Amino acid sequence: MSTPRKSTKARLIEAALDLFAERGVTETTTRAVAERAQVNEVTLFRNFGNKYRLLLAVLEDSAVFAKLVHALVEQANSKNNVADFLQEYAQESLRTLNKAPDLVRSIVGESGNYPIENRLALGKGLNEANRYVANYLEDTIAAQGLTSDLTAEQIVNLLNFILIGYFVIESSTEGYNFGEEQDDFLENLVSLFLQGSFAVSEKTSSSLAVTETRIVKLEARQIEDLPAS
Repeated sequence: MSTPRKSTKARLIEAALDLFAERGVTETTTRAVAERAQVNEVTLFRNFGNKYRLLLAVLEDSAVFAKLVHALVEQANSKNNVADFLQEYAQESLRTLNKAPDLVRSIVGESGNYPIENRLALGKGLNEANRYVANYLEDTIAAQGLTSDLTAEQIVNLLNFILIGYFVIESSTEGYNFGEEQDDFLENLVSLFLQGSFAVSEKTSSSLAVTETRIVKLEARQIEDLPAS
């Protein structure tokens, strides 16, 4: 049985997303989108009115954020501790951003020119993405016996802000000295989050305290057993 042909709207949204990713929002014309979707430009205007309404349809398409975040979490969730989860999530996030640098720069740099409904749709999509990642992080934190003054969602928000800022600076400037390679930056970033955000639970703390006491007693006994000379 043949695969049903996608609707005109679906083809236009798909074509727009591809071109926005390739060229950015500003450099993408409605004519180019119509040609990519194999429809007349008048058909695009009839369905969406203008390019910003088409962008809104792209932003409101839940599959855009869902596919992105599911792929990130699938990679990161294979790790069984918070450090590895955050490290893998950060690496996958930057890899994904690097696949469509013009789209990211357009959304970040030009969003002030978008209608309010576009900005609301972007915020809603990012909120949903953050919550999805935070749910998995929360499970990982609990499984490892860690506690934090910050919620999992706050941690993910902060991490994403830093990653996007890092990406925008790296992809938009020349000659800026980051002082370290990307892998080193991510490793230091995760270390900062671990030291500043997490603490071990009482159960884990007591276990660590017992271990430390045993080590101290063992060292003292070894010193006592040393010959006088």
